Amino acid sequence: MKITNLKKKFKNQWILAEVLKEDRLNRVLEVKPLVCSKNRDEIYQALSRIKDEKHVTTIYTGELPPKEMVYAF
Repeated sequence: MKITNLKKKFKNQWILAEVLKEDRLNRVLEVKPLVCSKNRDEIYQALSRIKDEKHVTTIYTGELPPKEMVYAF
């Protein structure tokens, strides 16, 4: 599934996906969704259970904060 289609199908969700295709700059172009959730913690729990040597990524399909936003940890 292309990233643009993924974002349309799973709006405002966290996705754990297997990477199927990247460009020459290693940007993800196509994925196979493995787990979808509105809760980020569920994605990270699923990530810890992956045993295979799959090339995976996490994607958030919601709105990102503005670039001017300052974060403090």
